[in-house]
Amino acid sequence: MSGVAFSEWIYLFSITPRLLFDLLLDYARVGVIVAVSFVFSIFVGYYLAVNRKAEAAGIPLIESISAYPVPTYFPFIFLAASPFVFSLFGGLTNEVFVLFLGFMSTFYYVFYSFWMGVKAMPSEYSELMKNLNLTFFQKMKLIIMPSTFPYLISGVSSTINSAWGGLMIGEFWPSIIGDKTLTVSNGLMKVIDVATSTGNMDVAAWGSFLFGIIVAVYSILFTRRMMDLARTKYVAEEGIYAA
Repeated sequence: MSGVAFSEWIYLFSITPRLLFDLLLDYARVGVIVAVSFVFSIFVGYYLAVNRKAEAAGIPLIESISAYPVPTYFPFIFLAASPFVFSLFGGLTNEVFVLFLGFMSTFYYVFYSFWMGVKAMPSEYSELMKNLNLTFFQKMKLIIMPSTFPYLISGVSSTINSAWGGLMIGEFWPSIIGDKTLTVSNGLMKVIDVATSTGNMDVAAWGSFLFGIIVAVYSILFTRRMMDLARTKYVAEEGIYAA
């Protein structure tokens, strides 16, 4: 820190509000990725957990997809789907691809967590849902979501923490394939990427520092509290005796 000139500190502090705004946009992107991953997991994960034939085919397929790093095949998806996505979303095309990249990079965390949570539910719960003839949404609200809450919190936290990697790659990916570039207008991950590629290490380090502080605060205020709540209140096995 002593090697940074005073004028540079003044500049870094002056751009801090913009960097925080870029971080807010990135958190919005992470929120979209988590929401889509959550919905996908709830419907597909539950279907595979209760349908053995579909599970036998679906789980190996998802495992195969998650086993390959997304950047190895994403450029081909970008090249093939760009015309179609552009016709639907116009100027938001790159934004859609960045979100899709983040989704493909992280969806399996919450998916596997929820799927395993459903599989680990006591058989008495399944019998109860069957006897009461509950609808899908009633099952989710009254039985499944509370029972799988510890698994969901673990999966959602992992998805949030890992989605940043997808954003770091997707927000500024020059020459993703041929002469095409994938980039967004604003985002802290883009700022750090561009600053690093241009040798502006002061801005890259300052952006990373701010990001680290916010992530630490998030871990304390959200992840830790939710995990404590899951351990103390949402214990599926205790529901059997309570019933």
